[in-house]
Formats: sequence, structure tokens, C-alpha cells
Amino acid sequence: MHPAKDPDDNQPFSPADDVLVTPAAESSRTGETVFPFGLRGRLVVAGAVIGALVLWLHLWGRPWICSCGEFLFWQGALEGGRNSQAAADWYSLLHVNFGIGLFLLVDRTAPQWPTGAKALTALISSAVWEAIENLPVVVALFGTPPDAPAYLGDSILNALGDTAFVMIGFVLAARLPLWAVLVFAAVAEGAVFLAVDDGMIVGLLRLVGAEL
Repeated sequence: MHPAKDPDDNQPFSPADDVLVTPAAESSRTGETVFPFGLRGRLVVAGAVIGALVLWLHLWGRPWICSCGEFLFWQGALEGGRNSQAAADWYSLLHVNFGIGLFLLVDRTAPQWPTGAKALTALISSAVWEAIENLPVVVALFGTPPDAPAYLGDSILNALGDTAFVMIGFVLAARLPLWAVLVFAAVAEGAVFLAVDDGMIVGLLRLVGAEL
């Protein structure tokens, strides 16, 4: 009597079948190598990132609130020293778009990561940008184009508000269909241009010397 054959014996052999998926490889695919902790750990890291950003801005002499001495929740008009000093302004929409872009980028490059790992990546990216944006050389760069609105750097309040709006953009991109996200981004860019004659596209054109 011949022993019964395993049904899998008749299946064609693939080199991939002989590859052992190690725990390290599996964790890399799920984002655990980059962020090897759960929700509580990610919240702790997020808090540390925000704290580090605040400390960095404080060490560079950024004011806590508007240098005018007022706590501004919203600043709609461009008024020299009050620009980028409030918790929210027209540029907040551009930070929402930045958050949308971060989600699309991370989701494209690491679709297998859990949403928490993607969100933490976006938060870190936003904090790094805020830290760089408020370096004196970058502040001077943004204020150099003759047609650009006056920019003296962010208040700490404004930088935290910008970070919050980035995360709002991340959530919108994670929840809404792609077409809706792209429509929102286009409308937001147009709204900023109409309101304060600025925007991501216009700002980049000014930086490269275009006269607008």
C-alpha cells in the first residue's frame, strides 16, 4: 500500500515558498520596527515631539504668543508683525494641505503600517518642518521676495496651531475618498490666494524669482 500523498505535493514550487518570514521582517512590514510600541507609547512619543518643538522654538527666541502681547485666536488680515502669530490664520489651510500630502505620501510608501504609525510619522514630519521654518536663515528667505507678505517667524502658539492643522489634514485624507481630498486641497489653495495673495504654489514661484 502506498502512503497517501499530500495535496500540496502536486503544486509547482516557487522560490518564494522557501523564504522564511522572520518576526523582524514581519514587524518591518507593519511599521513595528520604526515604532515598536503600542498606542500609549505613540502618545508618549507624540508628546515628546511637541515638547521638543516648543523647547526648540523657545531657545531660538520665538515668542509664546503674538509679539504684540495679545493672544490671537484668528488673524485674517496681513498686518506685518501680527502675521503667523495667531493660533489660526489663512495659512492654516495650507498646513491642512500639508497634512493631506503627508498622509498620501506615507500611505503610498508604507500602506501596511497601522494608522497610528502613519499619524506619528506625519506629526514628526510637521514638527521638523516647523523647527526648520523658524530658523533665522529660513525666516529671512521667506521675507526676501519683494511681493511676499511680511514674515518675521512664527509664535509658539502659531507653530502649535499649524501642527494641529497638519494633523487635521492627515485625518481628512485618511477618511475621505481621494477625489474629495484633491478637491479640498485645490479649493484651500485658491482660498488662500484670494484672501492674502499667497499660497504654496505662489510662494514657491516667488522663491525662484518669479514676479507675481
